[in-house]
Amino acid sequence: MALTLLPLALVLSLPASAQAESADDASARQHWHTDLGTLYAALATSTEELKQTASDYCAAPDEGALDHLDAQWLQAYQDWQAIRLVDFGPIEVDSRAWQMQFWPDRKNLVGTRMASRLRQPTDGQPQPITQSDIDNAGVAEQGFPALEYLLYDEAMDERQLSDPLPCSLLQSISGHLADTSAALATDWTDFGDHYLATDSYTTATLHGAMQLLDSLEDKRLGEPLGMMGSPANHYLAEAWRSDASVALIAGSLHGLQQGFAPGLRQILESHQQSELADAFEAQLSDTIDQAESLQSGIATGLEDDQALAQLTTLYIEVAQLRELLNQQIAVALGVVRGFNSSDGD
Repeated sequence: MALTLLPLALVLSLPASAQAESADDASARQHWHTDLGTLYAALATSTEELKQTASDYCAAPDEGALDHLDAQWLQAYQDWQAIRLVDFGPIEVDSRAWQMQFWPDRKNLVGTRMASRLRQPTDGQPQPITQSDIDNAGVAEQGFPALEYLLYDEAMDERQLSDPLPCSLLQSISGHLADTSAALATDWTDFGDHYLATDSYTTATLHGAMQLLDSLEDKRLGEPLGMMGSPANHYLAEAWRSDASVALIAGSLHGLQQGFAPGLRQILESHQQSELADAFEAQLSDTIDQAESLQSGIATGLEDDQALAQLTTLYIEVAQLRELLNQQIAVALGVVRGFNSSDGD
């Protein structure tokens, strides 16, 4: 369904009171804190399950265990995507967002660092890699893309994931992800009093969702699809090794639906703008439907005309959602668009 944008003149005609902080904004923050906390808890649960699944696989590495590991990796990765709209608070400590996902990775540092970790010594048996090793490593070795290398990179065709060295790396990275996610969930709960008492976090939360949509349109879809002035290049997509880029986009959209849209509705209704909430939810639902209808990610989609057409439609749907939030809703709530850190690397 194509989005029919509301007339900008209608948005600009709002009374001045609609652009001020109010008790209703604090109530919306309460909604956001609870809903986002649920997403953080889901991430902590799925990464703990990933840690256990990695351990189970290394103990009994058969095909069924590997399939289970693949599925749990993707589930946990999607749960991380769901909470990516939060770019302030506990996630800022110790570069945790980079620890969870080192991306963009234009220099293929993940590939380089992981290959180095897996290089067999020439003077004896390789030593297992401990979680302490990964805890103290660089971010390119700590997150979901590092696990993706172990599960999907072509270099792993020449060796067995179940061998002692790769399996120790698999378990150590999974353990680091689980510990980081658990700390995030706990810290988000502890962050609650400050978040609820600080008026500026209303705008910060809106900005986080706005920046997520900026990244979705420009970096996660536009650049790899060739929509930003350069040729299409699947290596610019997230999760190009596994072709899970669209599944991760769906994860981010579900995060907006579950963790952001209910609080947004509350604040819009308090500003007598329920029609904007209706429009956002409808467009978000359409965009999720489009993402989930795709049978491939960007890497293989670029090689098929029908899939490419569907990816282009998804790009348009995301652009419409971004326009609605960044222009009409932001104006209605008196949110001034500031510098976007995703505008340049």
